[in-house]
Amino acid sequence: MTQGTLSAAPQPAAAVEPRTAVAETASAPVAPCTHIRRFNHSGGVENFTVPPGVTTINARCWGGGGGGATQGGGGGFATGNIAVVPGEILRVVVDLGGGNSSGGGMSGLYSQRLGQPLLIAAGGGACIVTDAPDARGGAGGGVSGSDGRTYSRGGPTGTAARGASGSTGGSGATSATGNRGGHGGNTGQNGGPASGGGSGGQIPIPGMGGGGGTGNGNPGSLGGGAGYAGGGGGFAYASSERAFVSGAGGGSSFVNGPGVTEGSTLPGQGTQAGGKDDPVYQSPVGDAGNHGQVVLQWTEYTVTPGGPPDVELTRGGPAGYPGVRVESDAAFHPVSVTVALPADHDLLFGSQTLADHQLTVHSAGQEPTPYMGELSPDGSTLVFSDVDLQLPGRTVMWVSVSADHGAPLGATGLTFTIGGKPSPSTTIVVTPAFTASPGGSPVTAERGGSPRYPGVEVRNPGSQDIPLQTVTVALPADAALRFGTPANPDHQLTVMDAGANTIAYDGTVGEDGQALAFTDIDLAIPDNGSRAVMWVCVSADDDAPVGNTHVDFTIGDRTSPSTAIEII
Repeated sequence: MTQGTLSAAPQPAAAVEPRTAVAETASAPVAPCTHIRRFNHSGGVENFTVPPGVTTINARCWGGGGGGATQGGGGGFATGNIAVVPGEILRVVVDLGGGNSSGGGMSGLYSQRLGQPLLIAAGGGACIVTDAPDARGGAGGGVSGSDGRTYSRGGPTGTAARGASGSTGGSGATSATGNRGGHGGNTGQNGGPASGGGSGGQIPIPGMGGGGGTGNGNPGSLGGGAGYAGGGGGFAYASSERAFVSGAGGGSSFVNGPGVTEGSTLPGQGTQAGGKDDPVYQSPVGDAGNHGQVVLQWTEYTVTPGGPPDVELTRGGPAGYPGVRVESDAAFHPVSVTVALPADHDLLFGSQTLADHQLTVHSAGQEPTPYMGELSPDGSTLVFSDVDLQLPGRTVMWVSVSADHGAPLGATGLTFTIGGKPSPSTTIVVTPAFTASPGGSPVTAERGGSPRYPGVEVRNPGSQDIPLQTVTVALPADAALRFGTPANPDHQLTVMDAGANTIAYDGTVGEDGQALAFTDIDLAIPDNGSRAVMWVCVSADDDAPVGNTHVDFTIGDRTSPSTAIEII
């Protein structure tokens, strides 16, 4: 007997893969899903990394059809929604593990994170002995795979190969002479060998069953279908006058993996795959003689900055609440949320006096929900577990942050990572802990005359515990001004608070006499909105140019011109 015929005496044939793969075809996802990916038969297990912002994968799996375009069994169909974690790896099986070459292989998904199968669509049994007209491979299940059908000529008898039932593999076909096909593998087991040497289907991943081995007479042509459990191997024996042939049994499907909801299966019907009415089905996937397919669909939410206005943080001041906006038309399982401070920007979670490790989540029509986070050892990151995004719709979430006194001025932001999907927060603008401006009405200085006292005003816009500052006062170049008078140099800085209380500080004059430096100066503005003034003593030389000028006050990293000086 040669491949595909019963017209000669039995001879072993080379293992042949008579089934065909489906061409790559683009298609749109089914609403509400926004993304789709198809996996066709590649001969090995493939990996799929769950994208950021995804907590549910919709899977639709078609097992491979058994070999024999008119006599093989159609593959089974399995579908379900799978709860996933962004970034985890799903192992994707497409039409693997069928019995000895031509048996339809299983298609499905395996969770590497959980170490368990999630969905399995069964393969159909093979039968490619074309002049055994009544022999058929059993279709893949459903809960149970279909039995093979037999053909007899000239009197030999036997029993048909059995389809798998649940987690139990189907038995192989037998003949009255005692020969048999291999037993389909139970869950987690390879298919058994047949008498006469046909090997069984091999499981691609632990926890999935293999197809049965080929029956005696023609290895490679009657392999069992794989699945949750494998279908039994077929059998073929013939001479020129006598023949007995049984197609192989179909495998069983499985939709009860951890985290799978709305799981369902459909068996193949004869040579046709199950699930052909599904909107993402592509003909002839899973039909007899054709490979299976796995289709994954999902919806992602968007994460964007929380919107205007910018959050202004005063150095040493009260906390602000930068955040992000999350939007989607679909619901999502709870996710982890990470909030990271920018490096080297001296921001704090909470305020200077009260740490705050809380995330607040709020969507329209619901009460704000707080979540307590865990602070990283270096204080730069908060991690929140099992955060309900309150989708579909639009949700905003925020944390409390403040700027330390050493925070760089200007724009920055936090980084929110929502279920693996990162986004910058609302823009944060760090402003000074105090402002400095000219300290009052202009002063008039006569050349060679009496000293005058130009100064600046400092104001607290909301900062707490403003540290002592370094103050430098510089005379204008080429203006012929001096600190004090020629007869009485004056190197003091005077600070007066809102209550007219004053304190004088002695400074150090530079070698060129053009600048005074003061250290550890209390600005005397302890409260939000409080003001103080400071000044120095200057006079004009006899040859000072007539006109307007000023001295420059540098307070910490703030610089301001003094009160205007008119030289006459």
